[in-house]
Amino acid sequence: MTATTRVMSLLPSEDDYPADIVGLPSVIDPIIEFTDCADVDKQVKEKMKELGTLYVVDKDRIEALRPDVILTQDLCRVCSVDLMTVERIAQTMDPKPNVLNLSPTCFEDMLDNVIEVGQAVGLAKEAAIYRQELEERMARVRSAVAASASGIKPRVLFMDWVNPFIVGGHWMPQMIDMAGGVGLLNLLITDEKGRRRGDRAKRVEPEDIVAAKPDVIVIGACGLDLGTLRKEIDRLGDSEHWRAIQDTAQRIVLCDGHYYFNRPGPRLVDSLEFIAGYVNNIHELIPPDFPHEVLK
Repeated sequence: MTATTRVMSLLPSEDDYPADIVGLPSVIDPIIEFTDCADVDKQVKEKMKELGTLYVVDKDRIEALRPDVILTQDLCRVCSVDLMTVERIAQTMDPKPNVLNLSPTCFEDMLDNVIEVGQAVGLAKEAAIYRQELEERMARVRSAVAASASGIKPRVLFMDWVNPFIVGGHWMPQMIDMAGGVGLLNLLITDEKGRRRGDRAKRVEPEDIVAAKPDVIVIGACGLDLGTLRKEIDRLGDSEHWRAIQDTAQRIVLCDGHYYFNRPGPRLVDSLEFIAGYVNNIHELIPPDFPHEVLK
């Protein structure tokens, strides 16, 4: 493959960067529309039970575009089209595209994906340089956190959804640990390769959050930009459960989960820098213009 390789991305990850790809043809369309968190949760359950998917795939357009490489995933059937569907379409194409399954669940997986994509599109050298840059930024975070450690780690809860309340999983417990915090309600596990990651995102009850006694709550709802998330927080109003959660934590911050925390790509390093800087008051770590709003 060369730098002119035709690449099609079906990922829920970096499909808005660079900016000049935003207007390119879409080959998958969601069958649900965002209204509010509670209603979307209901729509997802109903459609997954009825259809087993949340997306309509334009097979004819995929074939017409003749990609050399298709980037897809098998991590979340809610976030994007499933791997089996993509592979089934690829098998009918001539020539058959290289289907690259990118399903990272920790930072090390994400870094491996950088290399895999680089190799698939003929940019292995550039990918290796970029991976090194990401690793150097992660190392700077570790050094800054170690230098500022006071002996008492902040108890941090990351919320992936707000109605119902869902705690972030996979790379999020690892991110909190790397940032010098103690992750709550989704603990780190170590796999056979020695890599640390959390379980899948999971629903929790308001009483679970209060009982966990978080010092810091970071809210980055999956798929929601900061403005939409703020509206969802306003919908919670002055409910007893939400008031109890707010009273429990010393600090609460809203973040743009859509572009950062929920997407398993290189922007996770930006999110790591933010979390480490915010929870440890190391403001120089926080990337300029990182979208967030302090709620408490």
